[in-house]
Amino acid sequence: MIKKENKNIVLPILLVLIMLGLTWNIGGNTPRTEFVFFIAQYLLLFTTFYIFWLNKAGLKFSHFFIVAILLRVILLFATPELSNDFYRFIWDGELIADGYNPFERRPVDMFHTFFTHNEVYQTYYDDSYRRVLFVGMEKLSQDHYTCYPVLNQLLFFIPAMFSDTIAGNVIGLKIIVILADIGAIIFAKKIAEHLKIAVHNIWLYGLNPFIILEFSGNLHFEGVMIFFLLGAIYFVLRNNWLWGGVLLGLAVQVKLIPLMLIPFFYKKLRWQNAIGFSALTAFVVLAVGGLMLNEVYLANMMESVNEYFIRFQFNGSIAYIVSAIGFKVIGWDPIMYTGPVLSMISTIGILVLAVLKAYRKDLDMITGMLFAFMIYYSLTATVHPWYISLILVLSIFTQYKFGLIWSIVIMLSYYAYSTPGFKENMVLNTAEYIIVYGILIYEIYKYWDKRAVGIQLKEFFSSQEKT
Repeated sequence: MIKKENKNIVLPILLVLIMLGLTWNIGGNTPRTEFVFFIAQYLLLFTTFYIFWLNKAGLKFSHFFIVAILLRVILLFATPELSNDFYRFIWDGELIADGYNPFERRPVDMFHTFFTHNEVYQTYYDDSYRRVLFVGMEKLSQDHYTCYPVLNQLLFFIPAMFSDTIAGNVIGLKIIVILADIGAIIFAKKIAEHLKIAVHNIWLYGLNPFIILEFSGNLHFEGVMIFFLLGAIYFVLRNNWLWGGVLLGLAVQVKLIPLMLIPFFYKKLRWQNAIGFSALTAFVVLAVGGLMLNEVYLANMMESVNEYFIRFQFNGSIAYIVSAIGFKVIGWDPIMYTGPVLSMISTIGILVLAVLKAYRKDLDMITGMLFAFMIYYSLTATVHPWYISLILVLSIFTQYKFGLIWSIVIMLSYYAYSTPGFKENMVLNTAEYIIVYGILIYEIYKYWDKRAVGIQLKEFFSSQEKT
């Protein structure tokens, strides 16, 4: 019996050690220019993670929870290798620490601005630390106003208060992201228990190397936004719209994208609570935003946000097809015109989905949100890998697995970082979307239920709460 128990524990320990080693090496020692080495390690890491997830016999929730923490903490002191966004995060935080509003000027406009630091009066260019930040963020970020909402800015500011080094700020920001990610796992567990689904499914998010590398490794704050979003979903499912509204407002002040989910809460809340929920969410968004934004600064931020619809393109699908057709017909890329049109189509599609998606059980609300994000990311021209973390985290509560598969194949898009000028490989891009859309279409066909459609106006205007 003892020998059998020892045998049962050897494999999980071995798998955890492999995951820790690969996570550290990818997140801290693999330059993004080494695509083949990166993708080979990532595929091995994902395979190891999935085998560990499957071999759950004899393991408790606490065991998985400890492993999830270890996989994040091991990256605490590693400088992000796969993304340079952290330079802009630190830059914005340092601006606040220096007494400037990060929404006021572009980095390129700040470079010759004088400031006093340690009793030395100098320009940002003269300060070697800030010069490294400026160069590190690269031209795209240098030439644009910050697009990160106010709560995100305040989080950038926290480590900047205590450190004047890149390493110190990175560690401080990672602590924030890791704590939020652990909180997201806890909320995911509570949601799974409320829905009466297998709690073990949450580890498809919590232990997924895609999530660990993009959040704890690359310092993307979608992890913090997901923490607030899952909190909002949980409290609304528990008929506590007050806390739900507060947390959704905070999620929006980290990343704007949760705004599109507001209509999906309504059929659960019914009309009386929906009004209060919307008003409270709006109040939190405006109150937090009012700490740093005025009309001019908001316009600056939205200018950068709008650039994503009229200029930027990365790892798109339908938007790329539209651009290719436009280039063939008129001889140039019409993205500055087609981008806003696709955005409008996306908005209309999401609203139609919110109205027509029948709400017969609590899981239907989450399923509607999942497909809302799928509509959005199918039509936008920019789909960075960390964006689809929202699709992955919502999918773990459903029977749909296309989000899990996407967390594997989206890493193919990192090929662009290994080439001069960030040139994408359209073969890899096409392969990614053939796989994702193929599984998506199959799963929609497999799980389609005609009862999933229903406007339900009578129920919405009913005074009885949905439980």
